[in-house]
Amino acid sequence: MGDGRNSRLGAVLLVALVAVASAGIVLWPTGDGTTAVAARRVTIEPKAPPTPLEQVEALLEAQVDALTKGDEKGWLAPVDARLQARYRAIYRNLRALEISYTKLTIEQLPETGGSLNVGFQLDYCFSTQLCRDGGGNPNFGYKLTWKPRGSSYVITGMTGSGKENYLQPAPWENTQLAFAAGRRVIVAAPPSQRKHLNRVLQVAEKAAAVADRYAGYTGNPQARYRVYLADNKSWNSWYGGKYPAWSVAYQLPLGRVGGDVVVRISEMPSSNKELTTIIQHELAHVVTRASSTNYDEEEDLWLIEGIAEYIGFLPAKPGATYNKDLLSYSFGQRGDLKTVVVKPLTAKSDDLTVATLYATGHFAAGCMAAKYGDKKLLDFVDRVVQLGEELDPASRAAFGTPFKNVDKACVSWIKQRT
Repeated sequence: MGDGRNSRLGAVLLVALVAVASAGIVLWPTGDGTTAVAARRVTIEPKAPPTPLEQVEALLEAQVDALTKGDEKGWLAPVDARLQARYRAIYRNLRALEISYTKLTIEQLPETGGSLNVGFQLDYCFSTQLCRDGGGNPNFGYKLTWKPRGSSYVITGMTGSGKENYLQPAPWENTQLAFAAGRRVIVAAPPSQRKHLNRVLQVAEKAAAVADRYAGYTGNPQARYRVYLADNKSWNSWYGGKYPAWSVAYQLPLGRVGGDVVVRISEMPSSNKELTTIIQHELAHVVTRASSTNYDEEEDLWLIEGIAEYIGFLPAKPGATYNKDLLSYSFGQRGDLKTVVVKPLTAKSDDLTVATLYATGHFAAGCMAAKYGDKKLLDFVDRVVQLGEELDPASRAAFGTPFKNVDKACVSWIKQRT
């Protein structure tokens, strides 16, 4: 057996070593069997209290986190009672639209009357689609006024950010909407128009199945499609409300990650067949324009609307639609077709000019599909509409021939069918 005294001495030294090390004292052995002791004073600087901006930023981060996690109480926590109804509507709308990604940016603005003003911007995406790390994401923003209350701050004012944003005001910003959700589509409308939701959802679900097929060609699969039904007041305010008087619906790209469809209820046809064509047309825009980097779309409007008409009327071919009669009438009034590349529309374009562009583009897309197949047609569309390539290099890459040859062949094809 060993020496019990040595064991006890070792245990005592071990306890002492732990104790002094915890106190910032270091022990180490010397050559003569003794132990040297060195003391080190540790000074802990007191942490500075957070600035008002840092407090507000932390509150906003917690609020946005609550939005994505589905915590309504947390979302409303820093909001003054006078703004709670609007914030609650925004929260419930965004949750119903399946908000799935957020990225917060803030900036301090000049104070007014002792209040802290902060610029708030939130990048977002819906459903399971991911926002793009490189930018091009949809966003919304406000100027928020914060006032101290107790040991914290609350939002007491909410106004426009003062920055131009074509995505504001969005349909979900000011009024709590009514919703109907299917497997592929979410339809939303002002509460007074909820009676239209189920009819439009049934039509939109069928249209989405068609759009999904073409999304595969363009590399733009959509996790969900969103269709908003606008009464006249909403039509004149949502997304700026600056749409032609003749329009029944429109599609608006959400940055480069999708698009929203808005349908004008007062102009919505009673026929489900016609309504299907309208919604299918707009969903076609979603999948053919969702990631566009084309900054000169006006020149390509004939093709943008042409491919949407082609997909929108499916399964009918161009010659089995009213666009056939329209072109026959247009050519009789304004002369034979010389090229499928119709000039861009202007604010002064009359109804026949507008309709002729849509119908010519429809037949042009139908011609390219008949001669080269849908896959090559959508490759051509993708190059021109989304990537902004010129017609000739896009044609050579997609069809293996100069565009002048495609144009000439399609002019002949169209004349034979009208």
